[in-house]
Amino acid sequence: MALNINGLLLTLRPESHIVWKVLAIFFALLNLKQLPFVWHLRVINGLLQYRPWQSKSRYDVRSIGPSALFRPLILTSRATLLECDYNLHKSNSTYFSDFDIGRLHLVLCLCRIGIVKTGLELWEKNGRKGPKSLGFMMGGVNINFRREIKPAQAFEMWTRILTWDRKWIYTVTHFVKKGAVRPNGWLFQPWRNSDKAQTQLVEEVVDEDIGTQGKKQNEEKKSGTHPAIFATGIAKYVAKRDRLTIPPELILRNAGLLPPKPKDHETPPVSETPAAPVEGDALPTTGAAMKDITSENAESLIDDAFKDGKIVEGEREDDEEWTWEKVERKRVEGLQIAEKWNLTEGLSELFDGDRGTALGKYWDIP
Repeated sequence: MALNINGLLLTLRPESHIVWKVLAIFFALLNLKQLPFVWHLRVINGLLQYRPWQSKSRYDVRSIGPSALFRPLILTSRATLLECDYNLHKSNSTYFSDFDIGRLHLVLCLCRIGIVKTGLELWEKNGRKGPKSLGFMMGGVNINFRREIKPAQAFEMWTRILTWDRKWIYTVTHFVKKGAVRPNGWLFQPWRNSDKAQTQLVEEVVDEDIGTQGKKQNEEKKSGTHPAIFATGIAKYVAKRDRLTIPPELILRNAGLLPPKPKDHETPPVSETPAAPVEGDALPTTGAAMKDITSENAESLIDDAFKDGKIVEGEREDDEEWTWEKVERKRVEGLQIAEKWNLTEGLSELFDGDRGTALGKYWDIP
């Protein structure tokens, strides 16, 4: 077949480039999350929503109090084509950038007032010297994957405070199938409460995302894993003013998220779970908080904490008074899980560096 030079030249005319420009713009819009500097725009969007530089905001947790402390904040997103790997599902590495945005929204929503107020208090105590603001830095993150997210599939990130100790505040994020679970109320968005807002735990998830589910679904139910979860991640943050570490409890109290504290209570040191109380103590010995948590069941207990979002009528957790004992029980429950995860910090000691031989040194795209 002879090559049609004239036809080829016609396709290369400047007018024909419009089609390619339109296709390029369409492709970029489909992969907006992965374009350069868009991650920064997502961060700026979070800052603009909560406006940490303003003293007043519609997201004022002081009007709600301690009942907001362990409530999840939900963000929706979608797996773009450029986020997917050769297996045609969301690449494991891309979860972390979404994880960042979910945590940012939670910290700004709940701790914004506490961070600003604590920074100003320390500035006053220091003779109005040094920075007025605090630095909120991440110390570690881990994600466990359970089910794939396919290209263009929508998902939700449910992020909440898990626990805290004298140094770290821990957050947990669940990547959940969009629309599979609904909370039974909205603290900052009361207009959503007009819907029939009750938690919908998925009893049967049979669709193209999961395939023939039957046996696997039943096994996950028995293990305590919610069938709508794609992945679960845990992260820890530390608040700093220069080199001074700020206890999370101080920030949470200044944010109006903690009830009155008994005079004889002391927050345990870093990653140290208080001993289980005996009968007659303030903290009850029943429930998930007092379970024997091991490295084998810690992950499923985090999922149980998400599954606990199902509150039957007459047992709404938000309707109960959030006393210090109740907050502490919830904190201890999460701390037992967090300290198991903290054991992985010892992995750095296994690096033998120049004490052994290596397989080789190879090149990768810089």
